[in-house]
Amino acid sequence: MLHLLACWSYGIELHAIVLETPGDRLVIRDEERPVPEPASGDALVRVEAAGFCHHDALIMAGVLLRGVRLPLVLGHEFAGVVEAVGPDTPPELVGMHVTALPGAFGHRADGAFAEYVVVPVSSLVTLPDGVAPDVGALLACPAGVALKAVKDIGIVAVGETVVVSGVSGGLGSSVAQIAHALGARVIGVTTSADKLTGLEAHAWLDAVVVDEGSVPLAEVVRALTDDAGADVFIDTVGANAGATVASLARGGRLVLLGHTGEDAGDFPVAEILFREAHIMGSLGVERQHVEHAIALLSAGHLVPQVDRELPLSASSVEQAYGLLRTRAVTGRIVLTV
Repeated sequence: MLHLLACWSYGIELHAIVLETPGDRLVIRDEERPVPEPASGDALVRVEAAGFCHHDALIMAGVLLRGVRLPLVLGHEFAGVVEAVGPDTPPELVGMHVTALPGAFGHRADGAFAEYVVVPVSSLVTLPDGVAPDVGALLACPAGVALKAVKDIGIVAVGETVVVSGVSGGLGSSVAQIAHALGARVIGVTTSADKLTGLEAHAWLDAVVVDEGSVPLAEVVRALTDDAGADVFIDTVGANAGATVASLARGGRLVLLGHTGEDAGDFPVAEILFREAHIMGSLGVERQHVEHAIALLSAGHLVPQVDRELPLSASSVEQAYGLLRTRAVTGRIVLTV
């Protein structure tokens, strides 16, 4: 650590990807900048891998700007190694393999699309030996975020039927695996017919539905549940509100997670009343959810899905953005350093 601190005085630089302008006139660039020095209570983490989340894509699109500070280094899903700590901070943290709670990273504060990022020690979560960086990067978000929605908000129980929209995505696939691990019957929903074969191969999916609009989703769900409907519907993509509510059993729970699209439509109040449905939102993640996700990984019940790895660069971020917007991604794209 002393060696690294000494090097800072000579102006060592890191490579970062900086978003200047979101929206139709997107400007994102590579930048060299000084390695930041951690303050008291902070750690300097050398980033090994960072996930490209739908949250990053929404900021790049200019859809999500509330609280965003520009110019900005995106990235709130990452894994790496603690290289240094600030004053009055436990030195034994140096060398630890970690991920972190997302917090403000990649939104109000510079995130992990960079070679180094400063992280509050209170946000660090230690990774077990042998966890690959691309997997470790996805254990807080999307895995921990999914676990909170399934276990704490949806309160999924053994034997219940859970429908998961966007099941081919990083968040949806984590939701499905966790629901399966908790003993639920899981029906996955995708709008991409070309992903059907790959999804059907997963043991954590009991059925997969391609929602192409030709047959109402609610009718398909009822056909798969002997007309009972789903106990829980976890919507990770902003599916049509009428279809999600109509898919529920009486007393069913609808959990809104991740992006709730602008075209989701109005919620059918009469249907909600008739079904005595519960509609809940789930946001963020806490330490216990990440630790539980790590335990599920260690037990073989959860494997975050990685679509591909790309090198850390502005062109890679633009490529990931394009792939996500065209629904050409299964799981997560991970940037590696």
